[in-house]
Amino acid sequence: MSSSSTESGAVAPAGGSAAPPAPAVKARVPLFTAEAWAPLKVDLFRSLWVATLIAQIGTWAREAAGPALMANLTNGLPTKAEWVGRVLVFSNLPICLFSVFAGALADVLDRRQVLIVTQIWMVVVSALLGLFTLWGIITPWGLLGLTFLLGTGTAAFGPALQAVLPELVPKQHFSLAINMNSIALNLARALGPALFIVVVYAVFFMSPHSRGMMGENRAAGIAFLLTALSFVGAVWVLWRWQRPPQRAAVHGEQMWNSISAGFRYTVHSPANRAILLRVLTFIVPATVIWAQVPIIATSQLHMRGQQDANTALIFMFVGMGAIFGVFLMPGLHGRYRIDPVVNVCTALFALGLIVLSVVHTIWIAAFILIFLGFNWVIIPTNFNTATQKSVPPWVKGRAISFYLTVLFGSFAIGGALWGRVTTHASIHVTLLLGGVSMAAFLLLAFWYPLTLNEGIDLSPADAAALKAAGPDLPAQIDPAAGPIDVSVDYEVHPDKVREFAAMHRRLREVRRRCGAARWTLRTVNDAQVVRFTERYRFANGAEYQRYAARMTKADAKFLDSVRAFHSGSNVIERHVDPADWPSSGQVLQTRMLAQLEISFNRALDEVENAVERFAALRSRARKSPRGLRITIELPGRESE
Repeated sequence: MSSSSTESGAVAPAGGSAAPPAPAVKARVPLFTAEAWAPLKVDLFRSLWVATLIAQIGTWAREAAGPALMANLTNGLPTKAEWVGRVLVFSNLPICLFSVFAGALADVLDRRQVLIVTQIWMVVVSALLGLFTLWGIITPWGLLGLTFLLGTGTAAFGPALQAVLPELVPKQHFSLAINMNSIALNLARALGPALFIVVVYAVFFMSPHSRGMMGENRAAGIAFLLTALSFVGAVWVLWRWQRPPQRAAVHGEQMWNSISAGFRYTVHSPANRAILLRVLTFIVPATVIWAQVPIIATSQLHMRGQQDANTALIFMFVGMGAIFGVFLMPGLHGRYRIDPVVNVCTALFALGLIVLSVVHTIWIAAFILIFLGFNWVIIPTNFNTATQKSVPPWVKGRAISFYLTVLFGSFAIGGALWGRVTTHASIHVTLLLGGVSMAAFLLLAFWYPLTLNEGIDLSPADAAALKAAGPDLPAQIDPAAGPIDVSVDYEVHPDKVREFAAMHRRLREVRRRCGAARWTLRTVNDAQVVRFTERYRFANGAEYQRYAARMTKADAKFLDSVRAFHSGSNVIERHVDPADWPSSGQVLQTRMLAQLEISFNRALDEVENAVERFAALRSRARKSPRGLRITIELPGRESE
C-alpha cells in the first residue's frame, strides 16, 4: 500500500552486552509459503489493500506517462535528458521537503482523516493534469508543477498510512502486512505501465490519424484521468472505516514541538542514523534506472516505435522482477538474516547496472531489468521495516517521515544528478557510474548495519521501571515554565570509573531522545570516589512532563544499570538554577578532556597488553629447544 516497504534483521543491541552472533541460516522454511497472505484474512486490511493497489496501478501509469510526455514536450532540445530527469525530481522533491510535517500530522491529527484528505487531493490534481494534457495546454513547467503537487499528496499520505498499519492486522502479522504492501507496490509497478501501453495502443487504434506526438500526448492525458479515478476506491474504504478518534501520541504535542521531538529522536538514535545513511547510499545510485528510462530505451537499447510504449515496457520488466522478489521474500526472511540478504542484493543490483551499461539489445536487457527488479524490491522493503521496528510507538509517524524524506530526497538527488551526467556524457557512462558507486557505498554496511535495535524492548516503560530509573522529581510543573534543569550526582568507585565513563555516550543519547535539549557530564576526583555530575535541560515544563511518557523499557533498564555504578546511599537528583548551567566553552572543554582521558586510557591499555605479550613471547622463546617459535592466537583459530 505504501510506495516503499521493508523487513528487519538482527544484531546485538547497542550499548548492551555482546550477544553471540546469530547463525546465518534460520529454520528451514519453504521459500514460497501461503502464510505470506495471512494479513488478507483481515477484512479491513484486505479492503484497503485492494483499494490502494488500484490507486498505485493508476499512480504507476502516471509515472510511466510523465517522463514520456516530457520527452515529447522537449523533443529536439539539447537538454532533453535533464528535462526528463526533472520529472522524477519534482515527483519526489515534495516528499523530501514535506514528509517531516506529514509525520508530525500523523502523530498529532487523526490519521484516518489525513488519509481521506490526501486521496481527495490526488483525485483533483490528477484530473487537472489529465484535462490540461488533453486540451493541449500543458507545458514542461506545467507538467513539473502539477507533478510537484501530486508529490505533495504522496508526502502527506505515506507516513499516515504506514503509521496506521499496526492497527489493521494482528501483531504477529505486522511484517507480513508490510510485505503485502510491497506486493501491491510491485504489482502496480508492472501493471501500471502495462495499462499505459494499453491506453497508447487503444488511442492509436481508435484514432489512426492521431499517430505522432499529438497522439502520444493524448494517451498520456487519458492515463492521467485514469489515475484520478484510481484513488476513488481508497477514499470510499477510508470513509467507511469506523476508527475511534485518535489522540496525540504524547500529551497533546503541538506541530512544531512534534517535529522538533522527532528530529531530536532521529539525530540521537544510532539505529535510525544507520538506516538513513544506507538508504541514501543505495537509492541515489539506483535512481539511474527510474530517472532515465526514456533515454535508456532510445539511446542505450535503440528501441524503435512509440516512445511511450517503449518506456512503459522497461517499467513493466522491472515490475515483473519485483513481483517475483516479493513472493520470494517471506521465505528469505524465514531462512536468512536481514543484513546478509540486503548486502548481497545490493551487490547484485550494482552488478546488474554495470552489465546493463554494455547491453544494447532489448531482449537481453529484459532479463537484466527483471533481475534488477527482483533485487530492488527486497532492499527498500527491508529499509522500511527496519525503520518501523527501530522506533517506539510515540514517534513512529515522525520516524517514518524522516525515512521517507531521505528516501525520496535521494530520488530527487539521483534524478538531477544522472540527468546532468547523461547530458554531458552518455547513458552508458551514467549506468556504469551508478553501478560502480553503489558497489563502493556497500562498504558502509560493515560499520552501519540495518538492525542496531534488534532485540531491544521499545514498548513504553511501566511505572515500576520509571521509578527505578528516575527522575524522582515533582510531577506537577507548569507546562509553560522553563527552562527546567536537572542535575544528577553519581559517586563511582575508582575501579569502575572507566566502565562508567564508557557509557556516557549512550546516556546522553537516551536523555536527548526523550526530550532533553542540552546535556553534559562533569567529573570531580575525591580521595576514595570519583563524583560525576550529570546535567540536562528541558526547554519547558511540557517537555519535562513528556519525558517519562517517551521512555521505553530498554531506556529505563539502561538508566537503572547506570545508577548501579553509584556507590553511595542514593543517587542525588534535583532541580538546579538555570543560571548555574556551564557555558558552551566549559561544556566543550569538559567533553574534550573526557574524550582525551578515555583515549589516553585505551592507549595505555594497549601498550600494557603489548608489553605483556612481548614478555610472554620472550619467555616461550627461551624455553623452546628449537629456538624462536612464535604462536599468534586469532579469534576462532590458532596459527604459527
